[in-house]
Amino acid sequence: MTTQDIQALSPAVPTSKGVLSRLSPLYGLLPLVAFLLFFFVGPLLLNLAESLGMTQAGIDFAQYRRIFADIYYLRVIAETIILGVAVTVICAIIGYPLAYAIARSSGLQKSLLIFAIVIPLLVNVVVRSFGWMVLLSGKGALNWVLSSFGLPTLSLMYHWGGVTIALVHVMLPFMVLSLASTLETLDPRLEEAAAVLGASRFATFRRIVLPLSLEGLMTGSILVFTLCVGSFVTVMLLGSTSTMVLPLLIYQQLNIASDWPFAAAMGMVLLTIVMSVLWLQARLRRTKWRAS
Repeated sequence: MTTQDIQALSPAVPTSKGVLSRLSPLYGLLPLVAFLLFFFVGPLLLNLAESLGMTQAGIDFAQYRRIFADIYYLRVIAETIILGVAVTVICAIIGYPLAYAIARSSGLQKSLLIFAIVIPLLVNVVVRSFGWMVLLSGKGALNWVLSSFGLPTLSLMYHWGGVTIALVHVMLPFMVLSLASTLETLDPRLEEAAAVLGASRFATFRRIVLPLSLEGLMTGSILVFTLCVGSFVTVMLLGSTSTMVLPLLIYQQLNIASDWPFAAAMGMVLLTIVMSVLWLQARLRRTKWRAS
């Protein structure tokens, strides 16, 4: 066996030039990675260090013990999660028919429907919140209509009801667009075949449309929930201190009490809630893939 045959049979050892050439497509990601490290990961680490009181003496979990040992802060955390879940469920119930209408329409009708759904995102959050204050206040347009018909008026300002209505108005486009993008990929012939076989509209929705659109429903739910639990301006203007949620409590601790370590700890708790929901979504998606 000659030297050339031995070299041909021996495994090729990658050279430094070959490794660099394979990594060259990743060089374009370096500015993005640097940006995320400096403006996202860095502040998070600083916030974590502030909440833990990290000094040369060690780590102090006093701020977290203060949160989870006080029933008031536990109630605020629970109400924040409940508000997010309630808004998500309402958006899903209202958003499904709207998303289905968008997915099954075309041309000008589809463009008008999408524009009508996206309009709330084109208005500044402060202006939008003041508009809801005008509608839902004690002498607002809604109560004026009710009193004109001799019906009892509603007290929605500075109440969970008004905050929920305003947040649904804001978050609905995210749910509708997520569902519509999934429903558009469904073949209408599946529904036609189910109808030919004698399935009712509800049975077709329950056994065909809903299972095949779960991906869009899951994506929309994650978007709505994470944005809802982090909402601040809408809750502050329409709910004030009577509807306390974690973002509003963090704002008070920063600007009124000037308790930065405690505010940082509550911020990490809010981040943990969001990350837990994202982890649950990934876990459910993996389970779905394995089942299929």
